[in-house]
Amino acid sequence: MADRNALIRGLDEAVREVLAYFDGPGRTSRAKVDQWQARDVLQHFIYFHDATAWGIQSATIGGPVWPVPGDSDIVNEGCRRLHAHESYDELLTQVRLAHGRLMEAAHHAPDLDVPCFKRANGEVLTGAQRLELLAKHWREHVHELEQAEQAGARR
Repeated sequence: MADRNALIRGLDEAVREVLAYFDGPGRTSRAKVDQWQARDVLQHFIYFHDATAWGIQSATIGGPVWPVPGDSDIVNEGCRRLHAHESYDELLTQVRLAHGRLMEAAHHAPDLDVPCFKRANGEVLTGAQRLELLAKHWREHVHELEQAEQAGARR
């Protein structure tokens, strides 16, 4: 149970740190990592948080692993287009709501070590693996955006 609680707490801490960036310097940043700006990153956070929550919830009720319909570039671009008309504040609200749903699903799941998420390449991940990966992924995105911002400031 300690590992489980540590995973949940670790993701919650990562999300809080990342949201502080998006509430602060990320809000006005024009930095790009590949073609993605801070706003684009927020848009795909919503989907992947919800997909993980749906997968954990499906596993909890004995359902199938939750399939991701395409590779991350396709999914991320779909998210960008679906959320293009939404304000930055609306995106932040949706990220917070998605995070709340994931925290709720993780806290109430009887076992986070069961498969719950299937990538388009066929790789299957457990709830625990998804929580750990999301915490790392969110922090990596912010680190990359901060580095891009610093590089742009030096020019």
